[in-house]
Amino acid sequence: MRQATRLWALLFLMAVVSVGCGSDDDPSVGEETLDQKSEKPSEDDDGAKDSERDSERDGDADNAENADEDRGGDSAGERDGDPSAEEAGSGASEDPSEVGDPDDPAGDGAGAEEPTAMIVPAIDDPDISSPSVVIPDAISHAADAEGNYPDLRGRCDINSGYPGDDACIPPPPEDEGFQIHVGPKDYDDEEEVAKFLMEPGDESSECWTYTTPNDKDIMYQTSVLSGRAGTHHIIHRMHDADLSEGSFTVCAGAMSSVGSLPGASRAYIRRSLVAPEDAHIGRAIPANIKAQADMHYFNLTEEPLIREFWLNIYYADEEVTDEADQIVGMGGFGWNSNPIPPGADMVYQYECPIVGDGRILQLLGHYHAQGKRFTAYIERAQGGDMEKVFEMYDYLEPAIFDYNSVTDNPKFTDSAAGAHTGMLEVQDGDTLHWECHIQNNLEVGLRYTNQVVGGEMCNIWGASYGIDPLRCYHR
Repeated sequence: MRQATRLWALLFLMAVVSVGCGSDDDPSVGEETLDQKSEKPSEDDDGAKDSERDSERDGDADNAENADEDRGGDSAGERDGDPSAEEAGSGASEDPSEVGDPDDPAGDGAGAEEPTAMIVPAIDDPDISSPSVVIPDAISHAADAEGNYPDLRGRCDINSGYPGDDACIPPPPEDEGFQIHVGPKDYDDEEEVAKFLMEPGDESSECWTYTTPNDKDIMYQTSVLSGRAGTHHIIHRMHDADLSEGSFTVCAGAMSSVGSLPGASRAYIRRSLVAPEDAHIGRAIPANIKAQADMHYFNLTEEPLIREFWLNIYYADEEVTDEADQIVGMGGFGWNSNPIPPGADMVYQYECPIVGDGRILQLLGHYHAQGKRFTAYIERAQGGDMEKVFEMYDYLEPAIFDYNSVTDNPKFTDSAAGAHTGMLEVQDGDTLHWECHIQNNLEVGLRYTNQVVGGEMCNIWGASYGIDPLRCYHR
């Protein structure tokens, strides 16, 4: 089947993320709205899919009484009643930045028409203009007969002297969209390059502020993002604030945030088609609004890398009447006060109640290097059946799955990412569950921090339509 759009990918990206990067606030302290649902010794070894669940519905995991449940297959999950708004996070802020950066809550650093010619949009801001890109006259951004958009990577004439020049993508024709570029404008300017340089062993998560180049309000449905090697995530938030530009800074907080832009959980997020049932759903970008890219990069190589990405945003082709809502599920804040001990082999489980009838459009799982498996389920209010809808195993290749009439997702296996295929309809009273199997193979405890190897998290992001926004934050 043809692949449907990942416009949702990362309406993010969290908030998964809508965050105040580098916040001094630690959500693990004094936040009664954050509740770690459960943790148990794993019986998931070698990728086995079924696990017994010790479900902790109330209070701290260390003190609660656990009831064993069989979580495998389509078995029913016994419920202790719907969690309160406070426990489930439904009463929490709609922007997780109010509880700190989800990747660093402790502050210690988710079909265009065929163009006749390619025109580079005029962008005055030097921080988001494309560097020395030569565009041939007939590069098409349109989908082929099979519904696949072209891979635009490697179509730029640049020579930075650093790895990853082939990640550059040309911007859309000016009547089809625009490009946001964060990276050096002039690779021959050592001072300019130094702003984005990462030496071997470096890891950072900082925000780069820019102004979007659109001179009027627009609606979009599709996008493509390509970043250089070392990209762990890129989270975009729009802000109604006078933010300074030209250098990496601590991310702005929740008070000025007015929405998200497409982000990434890996170096390349492709563009795909809009499903027929989603033709009326899009996202808005106000004219020339300030925005920040929260860029988590790491350099595990032996040579310097550049923090850099190119994001193409394509205008909606049809009249858009509705907007999708972002799914934000964050788990593991309690690890800051009670770290995962060395040698631990545990499954951590969280949930978020669904209010209203509608659809889940997309899901994305996120954990770090000590994560072995990430699984999401929908618990049905009618009958209590537990339907597995998402699973992944590789933190370096985080899975993003769309749920619509034209996307054929891979089937579930014991070792590779898989998902439910087709539209994922939900009803009032259903519950979204997610769990992370974490094995701490380090000699130190794991906290909820923005470190790929030395920190962990258990977050689920995505998009929904028709239901109340899903916002759940757990210890």
